[in-house]
Amino acid sequence: MSKLDLLAPAPGLLSPGAAKQASGYQTADGTLPAETISSDGSMTMEAYQRIRQAKAQNAVVLQVAGDEQPIRVLPLPSGQRSVFVSELLNQTGVLKKFGRVDATVYRPSPESISGIRMDVQFGEGGQIDPSSDYALRPGDRVQVRQRTSSGLQSLVDMALRR
Repeated sequence: MSKLDLLAPAPGLLSPGAAKQASGYQTADGTLPAETISSDGSMTMEAYQRIRQAKAQNAVVLQVAGDEQPIRVLPLPSGQRSVFVSELLNQTGVLKKFGRVDATVYRPSPESISGIRMDVQFGEGGQIDPSSDYALRPGDRVQVRQRTSSGLQSLVDMALRR
């Protein structure tokens, strides 16, 4: 795999349809799995394999529900330069494409096969709260879903200025 730089993403990174890769896994009936993100945040076999790959290649795993390429391994820059969740979501175009999202970082841990859950909090204007804008480490899995809110929730958010 050629290394990508999150600070200078390749065109295929911003338009994932151009760099779409087929899954190596099939279901019992021979079809490809449709979803690589489980509803409870647990890990699929493909995600597990990608996390192993990411750890070995100084990279992170980005899982985006509903995207053309729902799971990607993205290399981290070499050296001491940190990449934060906000940078990852902005530079990959996830925030621009989906608008408001819910995001969770799962950090590898010997105590949990799916990783330690670290919720990303969003403040006013949909910006990531600095207290949860985590610096990413090799093997981290960032799970993203488009935020769906009802009309009532939108009113509550507006009242609370979220």
